[in-house]
Amino acid sequence: MKISDAKKCIRELYLNASCVTALVSERGVGKTSAYQQVARELGIDYMGLYAAALEGPDFMGLPDKDREKGLTRYLAPQFLPTVEAVREGIFKHKGLLVLEEINRVPSDTISVLYPLLLENRINGHKLAEGWKIGVTMNPDTMNYAVNSLDDAMLDRFVTIEVNPNIDDYIEYSLDNGPNDLVLNYLSAIPDMLLAVKGRADSTAGNKAPTPRGWTRVQELLNNCRLENRLMLELVSGIIGPEAAASFFGYMRNQDIAIPSADKILNDYPSVRADIEGILEKGRIDILNVIIRRIVKVIALDKVHLANADAFVKSLPDELKILFFKTLIVKRSEDFQTLTDEMTTFEPMADKIIELMK
Repeated sequence: MKISDAKKCIRELYLNASCVTALVSERGVGKTSAYQQVARELGIDYMGLYAAALEGPDFMGLPDKDREKGLTRYLAPQFLPTVEAVREGIFKHKGLLVLEEINRVPSDTISVLYPLLLENRINGHKLAEGWKIGVTMNPDTMNYAVNSLDDAMLDRFVTIEVNPNIDDYIEYSLDNGPNDLVLNYLSAIPDMLLAVKGRADSTAGNKAPTPRGWTRVQELLNNCRLENRLMLELVSGIIGPEAAASFFGYMRNQDIAIPSADKILNDYPSVRADIEGILEKGRIDILNVIIRRIVKVIALDKVHLANADAFVKSLPDELKILFFKTLIVKRSEDFQTLTDEMTTFEPMADKIIELMK
């Protein structure tokens, strides 16, 4: 399942079911980000715990003797969104508690977590009503130093296997400091988004690309100014030498001028030839990224709308449809205003409506 679909499932299960969701994927695909984005979209709190760094007593809390009544009670740990913690204002009334990499947790701690995962309570402390639990896991393969969870534990989870998806990754990147070179490269060679090596082949000096790694590469290219040989070394340290060599080779052989969305929306005539050159070379992958960026940043003003209209007019019908389809999905609240000012929409309206059906 791709991340965008996993997020829909997490959201639906949070709102309408009492169960623990478990996202399972290779490293760096975006399990944690998926939970964080759902919490943000729902307007609820988020608490992530690296469960393997904690022990059973950490979850159970400190003992506190009540000598008058002859009882031992336990003080709830501050990191758990219990009824008392919500009442004290430490947490919001609703939220997601996510236990990261639960299959790296030692077996004795797993035993302590059973009632928390099954009944939302532990050692006399109950999670607040508006809180649900999620977990993340890496696959139980030789590539990861993980523990096998038994069937009794797995029965507590709704397991969602997550796979990397280039469209999801582009959408994520557009909201988090995109770099056009990286996005164009991955659009052209989507298999390089994630590579899985055998455990024996994976070392600190011979890493493999992941979505998380490519995000770091985008940050590096956007913010650091180094000569190419040094940048190559740094990128190799993020995604591995093979992927880095492929990416830098792609950049060296890039004979296509790729205009920015800002340039297209503010002065399309000055870059019309560049767009026509991309079309002549059949680089639909590049135009797909350009369209997404334009839809993301287009403003409701005459300059942007006039230039966007001219840009769309240059495209073949299938890309015109892609532009307006993306506009419907990503800018639904502005769609009417945007299309009212674009002469290219009306001739395509019937095709787009039919496609959306």
